[in-house]
Amino acid sequence: MTTTRPLRPGAITAVVLCGAVLGPLNSTMIAVALPPMAADLRVDAGTMSWLVTAYLITMAALQPLAGKLGDRLGPRPVLLTGYALLFLASGLAAFVHSLPLLVTCRVVQAVAGALLAPTGFALLRQAAPPDRLGRAFGVVGAVLPLAAAVGPVLGGVLVEFGGWPAIFLVNLPVTLFALVLGWWVIPHAPRPANRSAGGFDVVGAGWLCALLIGLTVLLDTAPGGAVLAAACAVLAVATWAFVRHERRHPDAVLPPRLFTHRSFVAAAAGIGLSNLAFYVTLLAVPLLLHDRGIDGAQAGLVLGALTLASSPLAVFGGRLADRAGLRLPAVAGLALVLAGLVPLVLDPAGLPLPLLVAALAVMGAGVGLSMPAFQLGALHDVAQHDTGTATGVFFTSRYLGSVAGASLLAGPLAPTSPGTETLLFIVLAIAAAAGVAAAAALPSGAQASPASRGGR
Repeated sequence: MTTTRPLRPGAITAVVLCGAVLGPLNSTMIAVALPPMAADLRVDAGTMSWLVTAYLITMAALQPLAGKLGDRLGPRPVLLTGYALLFLASGLAAFVHSLPLLVTCRVVQAVAGALLAPTGFALLRQAAPPDRLGRAFGVVGAVLPLAAAVGPVLGGVLVEFGGWPAIFLVNLPVTLFALVLGWWVIPHAPRPANRSAGGFDVVGAGWLCALLIGLTVLLDTAPGGAVLAAACAVLAVATWAFVRHERRHPDAVLPPRLFTHRSFVAAAAGIGLSNLAFYVTLLAVPLLLHDRGIDGAQAGLVLGALTLASSPLAVFGGRLADRAGLRLPAVAGLALVLAGLVPLVLDPAGLPLPLLVAALAVMGAGVGLSMPAFQLGALHDVAQHDTGTATGVFFTSRYLGSVAGASLLAGPLAPTSPGTETLLFIVLAIAAAAGVAAAAALPSGAQASPASRGGR
């Protein structure tokens, strides 16, 4: 995409990093604020879960659409709108004392997050020097697990000293900084040459939202009875209508051509499987530690090995992708995830604490090592004008992997006995092995890096 002013990679990376930090922070900070919010609003804890569910469903459903908007309009208006919405929604959420209004603010926050994530990565692909694209993706990718891990800790501190409104107010200085800097450094972009003369594919967008909402509800809640039937019916009808419509539309909201690229499909599958293994382990280990009488700070330190080990390896994985191609860091990373799961498969309940920490560190390192390669793989054969759409689908795949895993953990694979604990980690090991197979389909060799092509 041609621009009207020179790109400033460092400043643009800073703008994208703000969105990359705020997304997972807003997703996890709220966990520690739910009890005081429920007491203040005088509602039960189950009802408060809508603040989490509404946010996650909106993020899952809208990221591909937001990416498509970025492809059609250019990154500047989409990113600036995202930061403006996040600023307004966060400011309002801190002062409202009604659950419906809070849920509305959280939905608007999720809309903003959906606008920021895929469009930010698309802009980064455009701005980063070709030989440093993997490094740039690695830096941004490194903050995702770190921000998710810091979220509950930061949220606890904010709630302790400022009450639950503080978890919303903390967004204001960061979004204001990103908005001002973005206004200054993100270039105006002309109308894309490939853009259809027709309007935005509103019908396709509606069916895609229905499809993803049905799938997310099905995975997230593991419902039964009428809810299960309704979710399955919505998913089936929406899938049929969406595929039928997209095949006929000249500028489809989710172009079928994306799924003809082996690298894109491999990256989407790989990140989904990786996230399934990572997040289920993140959720399951505290349950295992609780059974041993380990709670609170010590459990947090153990889990720190899983989350913190992934950040430095993401930077290294990006550099390795620039130098050696995508296949090596992706395969090596998922192989490390698989290796870290082996001790948990063999003895999930009785694994000595030092060995458990080591296994988690190996898993975290593997996730970090593979993440930039999967991000780059999703864009490897994708034209520049489809970057946002492809990135949106990639992020949705990442999210759906973790949601599917959480559903398994809450349902048929809940670690309630030694047998189910072992079965849980066997399933995760199978997912990691499938991730290795998906990673092996990525391009190999430094010449295969998308940085050398710059999109098509």
